[in-house]
Amino acid sequence: MKEIVLRVPEPGEIFPREFKMHMVRAYKEFLLGLKSIIEKRIEKIEKIEKDLSEGKNIKRIEVK
Repeated sequence: MKEIVLRVPEPGEIFPREFKMHMVRAYKEFLLGLKSIIEKRIEKIEKIEKDLSEGKNIKRIEVK
């Protein structure tokens, strides 16, 4: 009987270091983009909370 051995390369053997660095940086930029969206929404919520605590009326306008 003959034995067949299949060698599966590890990711480090397939992708060069430069590729990995680009991917890490791209992922970081993606997360920073999400962070900026979240921070902007938090600012809006904090403004609403401030307006409510100061007794300001907030009107809801329905757009169709």
